[in-house]
Amino acid sequence: MKKRLMYVTCFLFLMIPIFNVKALSAWEITSRTECPNIELAEAKEDGSLAKIECYQNYQDAKNVMNNTDNDNLVLIEQGIIIDAKYAVVDYDIDYPSGHQGYMWVYDSATTNNTSNHYIRGGTPDEAAMIEVDYNTKRVKIKVAGLTGWINKYDGSLKLYDIVPLSWVKTPQSYTVTDNTLVHNFPGNVFGTKGVSSLVIDRKPSMLNKGTYYSYDGHYFYTSMKTLLQDYKNNNYNQSINKDNPYYNYYQYLSFRTKTTYNADNINQYLEARKWSSDSKILSTGNYFIKYQESFGINAGLMMAIGINESGFGTSNIAKQKNNLFGLNAIDRDPNQSANYFNTVEDCIRDYSYAWLSYGYVYPGDPRYKGANLGNKAQGLNYRYASDPFWGEKAAHYYYDLDSMYGFQDYNTYQLAALNDNYENTVYAKKTPGGVNVSSKYYQYKVKDSVVVVLEETTGPSVNGNNIWYKIQSDPTLDSNLEYIGDASSNPKITYDPKISYAYVPAAYFTKINTPVESVPNVPNANPQTPSSPSIEENGAKPEKDTPKVKQVSEIVTEANYKYGAGTIYGIKPNTSIATLKSNLTNTGGVITITDSNGNTKETGNIGTGDKVHITSGTTEVLTVLIYGDINGDGEINKSDCTEILRQYYGYIKYEDIKKDVSDINKDGAIDKVDASQILRQYYGYANISQ
Repeated sequence: MKKRLMYVTCFLFLMIPIFNVKALSAWEITSRTECPNIELAEAKEDGSLAKIECYQNYQDAKNVMNNTDNDNLVLIEQGIIIDAKYAVVDYDIDYPSGHQGYMWVYDSATTNNTSNHYIRGGTPDEAAMIEVDYNTKRVKIKVAGLTGWINKYDGSLKLYDIVPLSWVKTPQSYTVTDNTLVHNFPGNVFGTKGVSSLVIDRKPSMLNKGTYYSYDGHYFYTSMKTLLQDYKNNNYNQSINKDNPYYNYYQYLSFRTKTTYNADNINQYLEARKWSSDSKILSTGNYFIKYQESFGINAGLMMAIGINESGFGTSNIAKQKNNLFGLNAIDRDPNQSANYFNTVEDCIRDYSYAWLSYGYVYPGDPRYKGANLGNKAQGLNYRYASDPFWGEKAAHYYYDLDSMYGFQDYNTYQLAALNDNYENTVYAKKTPGGVNVSSKYYQYKVKDSVVVVLEETTGPSVNGNNIWYKIQSDPTLDSNLEYIGDASSNPKITYDPKISYAYVPAAYFTKINTPVESVPNVPNANPQTPSSPSIEENGAKPEKDTPKVKQVSEIVTEANYKYGAGTIYGIKPNTSIATLKSNLTNTGGVITITDSNGNTKETGNIGTGDKVHITSGTTEVLTVLIYGDINGDGEINKSDCTEILRQYYGYIKYEDIKKDVSDINKDGAIDKVDASQILRQYYGYANISQ
């Protein structure tokens, strides 16, 4: 009988009026019939809409919206928001079975030319909204550097929703810390699905610590409103770094480079970061280095793509087909369509040669948009993957490898990016101002295509600039600087960096980084293992210091968590295992996570009572505390309210960590006030302090 009373009490808590909050949702207004044609309304920050005026046609309503000081105005037609003064576009679509799984991005509002641009939703799932075409129902967006138009519908399937900026609680953002640049990916823009984070680079020199917004990864803003204003005006005048765009070194590093790490370094990294002991990518360092040397494709970049595509070698495609790179895994049915390889080495060999050296990195191949990872506007990401952030996510793993060994690859090459889009203008030459290399195909067309500058020389003046860059060539060349070979050659054609070079006018390129001093044109592929550098007999300091072994407390605090006596806290609810591991590994150490019974956890949320094993010199085991998560599922919900009331009414007494996380307001008592805090969090009125 008492048990039933307890649940009635919790139910009464749930009926308190202050918790009856309206959900923020752009698609829950379909029954709205305030106006017969076009309604001009204000989108309130609490998720409600306030009618302002009705209009007979769209253009009249649009003119009033744009010329009114209120920034939160929207236009509604037939129960759907069709335009907004400032907004993002939510394009996270649940595609039906058999659908292609992505949407085309068109060059204009009216034509069907796509330039082969396509994207799919995921995490994050929003783009900046620039403009709406009322007649075609297309919306102009910007996401991952790509600007273009997407359809409203694919048949009866709706492809996007317009979310006014006043309703956006968690747009994608970037956090700059003392040492790192972090990209934050929200589960949705309404703040109801949590945020995952990925450390993507070292701290950019042009950005101070803080939070920024960007939909191209080059120009950053402290305000979403000013970002959208600039995008609408097709400029970056209000960005923090308008005269100094940022380029992620790993994302814009040419594949025609070499990592300074050897096979043992790569194997040690893969072992330290592995998701599972049966991973197909473990112990593959010798293959990546072998085919880097044969076909001139950077081993670190290949490894990074392999990790990103195969889930650290644990995907079904990797395990069943030895396919680390998602080759031919189309969105509609990836498991069925993906290529099969007899061995993992066969996959890496074929990938480095046929797919990269004579594929995506080969001028003349229709997929060639620059020889780097890039984004949806340039590089491999342009055609390789529908995920707009595929290039950045892959680059993260190269960054992670480099961070583990003290950044020995960082800025080892001088990179320069094409400063605009060109056609039949920027050809690679055999000599400064001389004849073209081989054919019309070897030219640089796509803005931000990157070249490796080997040295500078002078030649005929171009646009008032007589400087020419000697660059590492993207195609494989012979001693006469002519194209050689193709992907069907057997034996396969090797890439010789000593004879594969060309010249381009500096007038069309901008240097995007500052390389370290005294870097050779082709770094040694087999340096001393960073984990155990040699000490010369005369006692001289090694060329590069041994990376510092961090204290576990440093690893935890640098990842923006809290370190206590045997505990780790400061973790937000709904944080995934993968996010926590990524954040901690980015600051050092080897991370393993188990539940309270010692079973390894690889997926799902991190929860109260889980154990985080951090190895850095020695191993410490820290117990997770998430205040309000009493049942340990990583969420804060009604069942946690029940757990508090069970303690309050004396049905159970905890003396362990569950007692600690039940005292929400930390007043030493577990009571109805703590239960109320749970419900305030659950219904979106407050966030429990962690």
